[in-house]
Amino acid sequence: MGIAAELVGNVLAAPALKNIPVKGEDRQIAELRIMSASYRRQADGTLEQINDKTFPVQVTIWHEDTAKRVFELIRVGASVVVKGDLYVNPWLDDEGEPQAGVRMDAQSISLNLQRVEKITYRARQPREQDVGTTQREPIHEPTDF
Repeated sequence: MGIAAELVGNVLAAPALKNIPVKGEDRQIAELRIMSASYRRQADGTLEQINDKTFPVQVTIWHEDTAKRVFELIRVGASVVVKGDLYVNPWLDDEGEPQAGVRMDAQSISLNLQRVEKITYRARQPREQDVGTTQREPIHEPTDF
């Protein structure tokens, strides 16, 4: 188990959808790399990146439906907010030298709206209990922003 954390950063590499065996069955997961960045506000109001607190994080999404949506919707350069378990992953490089990286097993991932230009909502699907019943008119129709 790692440290419960929330990261805000930019997607460095397109998400990859992978099949892995879990308890004898194939499961689809998504993996992507995020550059987690920290900023401080300057006296003039501008933001300055704090370089020693900026680092790449390898993120794994284990929930299959979320993994598929991440693969379909998240692109390189997107600003995202990821919540999950953060941990250090040590390994030996090709020369046998110890290395370490930061990984996160994500419980949730969402778009940070800074770079979003358009959102399209799909129409709501009727639930089983709604079939054959009178429904109220929606206040707002699905809209493109």
